[in-house]
Amino acid sequence: MRTTAQRAVQRTLGTVGGLLLAIGALAAHPGPVALTALVVLLEFLLEYGVARNYGLGVAFLTPMALLLSDLAAPAPAGQPIPDRVLGSILGIAVALLCALLVVHDRAAIRVERALASCEEAAERAGRALDRLTGVPPAFVQVHLVTAVVELREADDAAGGL
Repeated sequence: MRTTAQRAVQRTLGTVGGLLLAIGALAAHPGPVALTALVVLLEFLLEYGVARNYGLGVAFLTPMALLLSDLAAPAPAGQPIPDRVLGSILGIAVALLCALLVVHDRAAIRVERALASCEEAAERAGRALDRLTGVPPAFVQVHLVTAVVELREADDAAGGL
């Protein structure tokens, strides 16, 4: 739910920023070549930005979609904006509703299992250090590192990263 709420905020802010970019671009009445160049630039920025922040990606996706629509069927500068706003509001509302209705605990279970594996690996490492015989220390070290990496990945997945 937390991740969905964060994405909803990011999508809202990204959409608002993107709409402002689109209004500015469409108000300038660019020709087809300039519009195409702007769409290519926005696609590059989208691919670069979405990897860093979802909201930043949406800020470039929104004007790109509107400019592509304008290339296909030119319309007055503000005409497609209300449809995009309504679509975004409906999309955010549906996503939040689904997050409330569809609760799953897979991430929490994964974190619990990874934590248990980490604790077991730490105990095994402690026993190996106490007696320095039996299980080779390299195996114990690899098992501990693997458990810690899985715990980190499970935590990232639970946090929506």
